[in-house]
Amino acid sequence: MVSRILMTALIATVSLSSYAGTINVYGAGGPHHAFEEAAAAFMSLDENRDVKINIIYGPLKKWEECAKSISTDCQQKGADILWGTSEHVTFTLMEQFKDYGFNNKSTSAIYLRPAVIIVQKGNPNKIESFSDLINRDDINKVVVNNQTLNTLTSGTGIWEDIAGREGKLDDIQKFRKKIIYQGQGSGDAFKYFDKTYADAWISWPEWYASHSQKIDVVNIEPSRRIYRAITITKRNDVSEETNRFYEYLISGKANKIFEKYYLIR
Repeated sequence: MVSRILMTALIATVSLSSYAGTINVYGAGGPHHAFEEAAAAFMSLDENRDVKINIIYGPLKKWEECAKSISTDCQQKGADILWGTSEHVTFTLMEQFKDYGFNNKSTSAIYLRPAVIIVQKGNPNKIESFSDLINRDDINKVVVNNQTLNTLTSGTGIWEDIAGREGKLDDIQKFRKKIIYQGQGSGDAFKYFDKTYADAWISWPEWYASHSQKIDVVNIEPSRRIYRAITITKRNDVSEETNRFYEYLISGKANKIFEKYYLIR
């Protein structure tokens, strides 16, 4: 009986130790490229040689059960850190994960990103500003982000914030007539923009950084420009390694990496 208890304890110890030094980080697609590079830089440091960081990304519904450890069909189980792509996304994540060790007390906003205009490579319509999208008759195929009950995206309705920035209802009315597709998240919107050769897509600059070979970017004029925050939240009972990576991201040591994707402080 004693030997059986000892064997059970040994198996449990081996099971736990096999995950020692592993950090699972989950969030939406787009900023994941920056997080992957930051993770690689962190793991390359001498003191972190034994740390393995998994970056899992995509729509929430794709990874939610794995992040909560309630699915057996996962290569990585259990989120140690969640990243949010806006405050409303972060709030929703905290509501969804409040029974899994996450809350806003451990959330930090680490970078800002400006909304931008994504255009086809070479900017064939010579778009120079958001006002061009509103006022020029030759620009009439615009893609925007939105969400349904089953999707969660930081780009929800950002076009409305930008078009309405100057307090002119006419700007909203003109712009919405040109919307040909409202994507359920950035990935869906980008696919439609690319497939239909649309004139413009209102999105985030990291999409340009990741696809600069086929698209270009136009900055939105300062009078209309808006920003959203990238946040990170760590689980309440994380490992020492996870705490180190969390502090690494907060510290600004990865600034040069995130700046490549136009994420700023």
